[in-house]
Amino acid sequence: MEFAAGPARGYTKATMPRTSEPTRDAATGRCPAPKLRMPERGTFLGVAWSAAQGAGSQIVAARLHCDPERVRLAELWHPFQETPTRRNVIDRMPAWLEEETRLADGRLTVGVDFPLSLAETHLRQLGVLRQAISGPAALGKALSERYLPAGADVGAAAEAVRAELGRDQPRSTDCYRAVVPIPGRAATLRRALFGIVALSRAAAAFLPWDEPEAGVPSVVEVYPPHLPRALAGICGYRDGDGKGRPALRAAILRTVRSAARLRFEMEEAAEIVGDGSGAFLDAVLAAVAAAAAAQGNFHQVPHDVPRSEGWIYSIPDEPWRR
Repeated sequence: MEFAAGPARGYTKATMPRTSEPTRDAATGRCPAPKLRMPERGTFLGVAWSAAQGAGSQIVAARLHCDPERVRLAELWHPFQETPTRRNVIDRMPAWLEEETRLADGRLTVGVDFPLSLAETHLRQLGVLRQAISGPAALGKALSERYLPAGADVGAAAEAVRAELGRDQPRSTDCYRAVVPIPGRAATLRRALFGIVALSRAAAAFLPWDEPEAGVPSVVEVYPPHLPRALAGICGYRDGDGKGRPALRAAILRTVRSAARLRFEMEEAAEIVGDGSGAFLDAVLAAVAAAAAAQGNFHQVPHDVPRSEGWIYSIPDEPWRR
């Protein structure tokens, strides 16, 4: 795969997506290419979630290792390939996070791309606002006891929750990050319910509810599409979005490589660019977002965001301004 060379097959220089360009002295007000400050130490996992049937074979994780010289994509894989059902994933999640923390010598931050809470209005309707204020662990336990008893299906549980709530309601953080709702009836709710319940059994610090703790993984919510939008003004990179997406995924990967000093193998680049679902790219972007947030000590949450709703962590807005 000619990743670093010219435009992808079927594209010309005129039709290639616009990426960050070098500074031109003749262009008044033109800013330099974006750069991200990344941690000098630590391991960061990005998780691209799925709540579909057979979710375990669709969930993707990306592991980044940071050192003073570079950021390296160490692994890109399906962590729940051997436990494909949604119930299997819920049961396997605590042990998987514990093992990843051990491999990272206790210095692990995990970025997940599903909501860690619901809108405050919905939390009140469900009678779980108090648990949500405590964090995803308490919220997940409450939701599991009510909607996911032993043997219950995640899809049926999401439909039951939706029937109580009515129409979707965005959280404050969704509006701040311009989150685009996932198409499909109860799709976003199903992802949130499945993810919150799966994580509720894990020993972790959930930000911004908890403080980071030594030896315990820090889990943050991220929104992968925010990165290409903030870095390069690119919106939409999945094949179902209606444009020539492989070239856009390649452009995003080049931009992230330059901005974050990210290093990866060409085989990994081919896998990311060739994945029409965008899940492999989502996982990489989730890991980069978690690392960039950690570099800033997770100091991002606006004063007016309800504690119960949580926060979507990401890179700084307008990262080209330095």
